[in-house]
Amino acid sequence: MLWLLLFSLAWASPGLDAVSAGDRARFDGDRAAAVDAYRAAIEAGEPAAEAMARLRLLSLSGNWGLIVHGPRIDEALYRSQGPWSALAWADFHLFAPAQVGADPAEAERFARSALLLLPGPALARLYLATGDPRWLAELEKVEARDGLAEGLLASDGALWPDPGTWFLGLGVAGAPGAGFGGGLVFANPDLARKEWVVSLEGAATTRGSYAAGLSVRSPGRVYGWGGGAVGRTVADVYVDDARQRFTQFSGQARLGPGLRLGDWRVAAGMGLRWDDVGEGMQAAHGPSASVAWDRRQGWGKDARGWFVAARTDGAIPALSDYPHWAWGADARGYVGVLKGVTAGRLTFNQELADAPFFRLPSAGGAELHRGAWAGRYRAAWIATADVEQRWMLIGPLEGVLFVNAAWVADDGLHPGGGAGLRLLLPPQRFNVVRLDVAVSDSGWGVYTGWGETF
Repeated sequence: MLWLLLFSLAWASPGLDAVSAGDRARFDGDRAAAVDAYRAAIEAGEPAAEAMARLRLLSLSGNWGLIVHGPRIDEALYRSQGPWSALAWADFHLFAPAQVGADPAEAERFARSALLLLPGPALARLYLATGDPRWLAELEKVEARDGLAEGLLASDGALWPDPGTWFLGLGVAGAPGAGFGGGLVFANPDLARKEWVVSLEGAATTRGSYAAGLSVRSPGRVYGWGGGAVGRTVADVYVDDARQRFTQFSGQARLGPGLRLGDWRVAAGMGLRWDDVGEGMQAAHGPSASVAWDRRQGWGKDARGWFVAARTDGAIPALSDYPHWAWGADARGYVGVLKGVTAGRLTFNQELADAPFFRLPSAGGAELHRGAWAGRYRAAWIATADVEQRWMLIGPLEGVLFVNAAWVADDGLHPGGGAGLRLLLPPQRFNVVRLDVAVSDSGWGVYTGWGETF
C-alpha cells in the first residue's frame, strides 16, 4: 500500500501533467501549444516540473535562453525531490548544452535510479541517453507513460522535430585589405512557430564598407525563397602585383521556387543586380539555379557528414549592360579524428563570359585562402582547398590548425596556412566567433569572422 501511495503521489501533479502535454504537442509539431504548456508547468510551482519545462524552453527561447532560464533551472533542480527529481536531472543532461556540463552518461545514471517507481518516463530517458533500442522495446510493455514516452513510441524512437530557435547577436568580420568591423545578426529558422526561415544582417568595417541583407524561405517540400542586399565595398584589385583601391556600390534582389527531397535541395530563380564602380550604374539581370546535398550533423567536436553543392547564374543580354555567366561547386566533409574533427573543403568558381573585373571569382581574405589579403587574386577561374583540424580546448573554446591553397588561372598555385581560435556558443551552429592568424606565399594577416569558416 505504501508503494502504491508513493507511486500515485509521484504522478499526481498539475505541473508534470503540463510538461507531458507540452511534449505531446511538440511531437505533433505544435510548438506554440508546447510553449504554452511549458509556461503553465513553470507557474504550477513544482520544482521538478519547472526544471523540466525550462530545459525544454532552452531550444525555443533564442540564444538568450541560457540567460533567462539557466539560473532558474539550477535553482529548481536543487529544490526538487523524489523520483521526478531524478528524471529532472536526467533531462538536464539530455537537453542542456554540453558547454554547461550536460553528459548523456549522467542522464543514464539518473534515469536508472527512477526506473522502479517511474518505469515509463525512466525508460524513455534511458533510450534517449543510450540510443539502445531495447529500452524502447521495454517501453512498449509499460502502460503508465508520460508525453515524452508516448511521443517516442509514436515516432519510432525519433525525438520531436526541432527546426531551431531564433538568434540575435553581434558579429565580427575583418581581413587585411577589407578592414575590420562588426555587425548585427538576426536569424530565425522557425518564425511564428511555422518554420519560416528569416535572416537579417547589417555590417560595417573600418575601410568604409557597409552592407545590409535580408533572406526569407517558406516551409514545406515545395517552398519559395527570396532576398536582397545593398552595400558599399571599398576593396583592392591587383594588376601585375600593384594594388589599386576601388569603391563598389551594389544592390541586388532574388526570388524563386525550391524543392526539398530528403537531404537534397534544388532551387531556381530570377535575380536583379546593379553595380557602380565609378563608371555609372551597370545592370545584370538574369536567372540562377542551384542544387545541394546536405548530410551534415552536429557542430563543434561533434560535426560529422558532408555537403556538396553546385550553382550557376547569368545575365540576360537584353536586360543587362555587360555579359555574365558563371558557375561554381563546393564540397565539404567532416570526420572525427585525433579526438577532434578533421574538416575539409574544395571549391571551384568560374566566369564563362567576358565580365568586368568585379564579377570575376576571387580568393584571399577571411573565407577563401586565408593568408592572402582580401581580393588578392581575381581570375576567370579559381579553385581552392582547405583542411582544418579542430579540437575543443576549454569549455566552449575551440582550437584550429589549418592549411589551404588557391589555384588561380594564369597565376599558378598559392599555398597558405595558420592557426586560430573559435568561441562556440549555443543554440545554433553559426553562433561562432572566430580569430585566425595565417601566412601565405603573398603575405600574412589576422582574420576574424562569424561562424566556422566552413
